[in-house]
Amino acid sequence: MSFLCCCFQSHSSEEERQHILGAAQSARIPHPSPKASLDRIGMITARHVGVPDLDQRFTDFAEMFNTQQESYECMQEKRKTLMVRYCCAPDSSLSECLQKMKDEHNDHQIILQLKGYNFGLAVTPDDSVPDKLKQTQENIKELCQAVKAIMALGPKLEEMINWLLNSEKILTQKVNAEAKTHQESTRLRGNLRENLREASRAKRFSPRYREEAGKLFNEVAMLSGIKP
Repeated sequence: MSFLCCCFQSHSSEEERQHILGAAQSARIPHPSPKASLDRIGMITARHVGVPDLDQRFTDFAEMFNTQQESYECMQEKRKTLMVRYCCAPDSSLSECLQKMKDEHNDHQIILQLKGYNFGLAVTPDDSVPDKLKQTQENIKELCQAVKAIMALGPKLEEMINWLLNSEKILTQKVNAEAKTHQESTRLRGNLRENLREASRAKRFSPRYREEAGKLFNEVAMLSGIKP
């Protein structure tokens, strides 16, 4: 009997020890800090806050930022494609890349043209353009579309972000008023805080995207002979 009792106690003690160790290890698992969430790059998903007009505002904000984010990623991708295609260093300017295009395709006249906010690569003669140069023309067209989208969305997105962040107290009151139970209020306020964190993240990244797009546009303007 004493042997069985001893074994049971030993087994129980071992389980308790493993449970305590497991809990201690779980406690040491790092959780994302607020700063880490602000540094995260990626799409935004608006969370439900239970107030129809606020849910729509957050949805509109998320869709607008995500469109700008996609356009920024497209701009980066198309620029990188051009640099790789003409063996330019990653940090090369568009001017350097354009010169390499001209050197490689020296039997064609290549001009970067800007009309309004649209820019593209004009090639003459245009009846015998090599495939590589055609791909480059298409890439620059896509680059133009991405740059325009980033710049066009900027002012409206900035206005939406500032309104959301400056209205936190009022938004919280509205969410609390709509909640039917304390549990629902807690959940919806958590969603509201997460949405506002995402708005803060957008406030951090959106101006950066606009700045990079603006620099690229100004470089295009300079290369096309137009003062930005």
